[in-house]
Amino acid sequence: MSDAPSPSLSRARRTAAALVLFTLATAAPAAAATWKLEPIAASEGVIELHELAFDARGRALLSWSGVLRARVPPVFGGQATRDPGGDWRRGPDLDTIQPAVARVHVAGPTGALLVAREANTPANLRRLVFANGETDGAFGPLTPLDDFVSAHWSDANAAGDAIVAWTSERSPFLRVAERAAGQPFAAARELAIARTAAVAINARGDRVLAWRAGRRLAARVRPAGGDWGDTVRFGRVRSIHNLRLDALIARNGRVVLTWGSAGRECGVSVRDGAGRWQTRRLERACGPTGADGRRAPVLPVADSGGATFVAWTGRTLSGRRAVKLARVGAGGSRTSRTGLVLSREPGAVLDDLAAGPRRSLAITYAAPRPTRRNPLIAATFSALRRGAGGFDRDRLTPLGFAARRGSRVAFHPLTGAPVVALPFLIGLDVAVGAAVGPALPVVPVAGP
Repeated sequence: MSDAPSPSLSRARRTAAALVLFTLATAAPAAAATWKLEPIAASEGVIELHELAFDARGRALLSWSGVLRARVPPVFGGQATRDPGGDWRRGPDLDTIQPAVARVHVAGPTGALLVAREANTPANLRRLVFANGETDGAFGPLTPLDDFVSAHWSDANAAGDAIVAWTSERSPFLRVAERAAGQPFAAARELAIARTAAVAINARGDRVLAWRAGRRLAARVRPAGGDWGDTVRFGRVRSIHNLRLDALIARNGRVVLTWGSAGRECGVSVRDGAGRWQTRRLERACGPTGADGRRAPVLPVADSGGATFVAWTGRTLSGRRAVKLARVGAGGSRTSRTGLVLSREPGAVLDDLAAGPRRSLAITYAAPRPTRRNPLIAATFSALRRGAGGFDRDRLTPLGFAARRGSRVAFHPLTGAPVVALPFLIGLDVAVGAAVGPALPVVPVAGP
């Protein structure tokens, strides 16, 4: 019998040592001194991070797709939860779904909604399923929505309202199922003919369904408590190859639709309160993002004041690749046409963006930081805005660690602190840790 440690034991030792170093490491001197690192134990095997979101009580839920050769089954859906005090724990793995296509939404004060296709079985009909759960990572039984599903899109709001759209291998129609908070999903309706789409719902229950209609874009909007409006076609897309869409609805009802594909044109379309759409191209050749492959390369967000923004990986006037941000509204962009350049590092690629209390914004991105010993080293960076001021930029990856693209960011709803999930290498595996930024300063309450 050999005295050599087993591969799983060696991996466990590497992971434990890396987590100790991650906890003790300093993100960067000076500028990033206000960021605190938090380890997430037993998180190796990450393939791609999915959603990071907080519930109303300050508990965070992080989901990802993963694979470990020593695990049965090797492919799984991973979860980690963070309690309001800052402690992370691994939630139950999601073994009965296809993790690469799963979406986990925080839906309700402490609730969660899982939407995914069922795992492959001899009797599998590519079934689309959902499960209700809590933000501790526990989900109930899977409930089917449809069979022979080829692609799906979903969204939910903080009240628990939700919308799911999908395409079928047996029909050209785009089907949509909706639910009100605390209620089951209503019967699916066929609302369009399309093969790619996006859906969004805001806090009051307004929702949008958008899709590609030939070389044009199309959308239907349903106001809270109302019916679906007629189809409106707008804009014109030159390149439809691998086109993806993303959408949001601000609290004032403004709809922002982003579209494009990496290496090809990308842009944004905005719908004002009167139902008029304006479309503009952002880049002739949009850069990649660390967001999952189901989203457009341009990411939209609405801040707490209702202002809407888009971020993407583009080019500066000198041709350097950079992460950019533009404010968009009913009258078009209010920033320069080329956007505000957020990154200073060569080769930067957008990962994620989020809005927090008091008009805070956070953008995360990755950039190569090669050394003589390792030319493949990369690091994760943040650009953080408090209020309506400028952005502070920090390096989040500890020195000596190699980051991977695809960080996720969300704001703690009670403290206003940004929390970033950081993928990094441990040997041949990828694990995830967290970096927590400064909380919002306390605003004194005026006396009587």
